[in-house]
Amino acid sequence: MKFNHLAIIFVALLLIACGRPEQALPEQEKANFERITAGSDSDE
Repeated sequence: MKFNHLAIIFVALLLIACGRPEQALPEQEKANFERITAGSDSDE
């Protein structure tokens, strides 16, 4: 029982610390692809 509680707390803290991964929108992916293929390295 205690192990289950510790596991749940650990996973919750891990998700809070790392943040949930967000799915990129197709518009963002298209812009990133065009930027990469153009040879630009900066995020500006």
